[in-house]
Amino acid sequence: MNAEEARDLFSEAYDGVLEGPEREAFDAALDADAELRAEYEELAALLDEAHGLGEVEGDVPDLLPGVQKKLRERSKGRYYRDRFALQTGFSWTPIILAFVMLGLMGLAYAGLHFVQELEATSESP
Repeated sequence: MNAEEARDLFSEAYDGVLEGPEREAFDAALDADAELRAEYEELAALLDEAHGLGEVEGDVPDLLPGVQKKLRERSKGRYYRDRFALQTGFSWTPIILAFVMLGLMGLAYAGLHFVQELEATSESP
């Protein structure tokens, strides 16, 4: 087995799928080539570390708030505006605006209704 064939079997060897003569040929290729063995050991160490990251959830930092803050600072709010994520607590502003708009619509309706009544009474004989 040459080095290229052994490299193709790295993942199978790491997962423990290689058996019998194929595993023996793989091990012989690693014993014959120190550079190939170092590559395989480096890959195995990397995969072990990656598998370990999934088990430790508490130690993984939450990077999103920091990234959002940097984007806001650097773009000065131009490309990333997230007002609602920055607010703390309850805001009465949308409710007040809704009532103001309802009031304005009510006044407009009453004014139009009044104008229609005036036209109807002025047209009557």
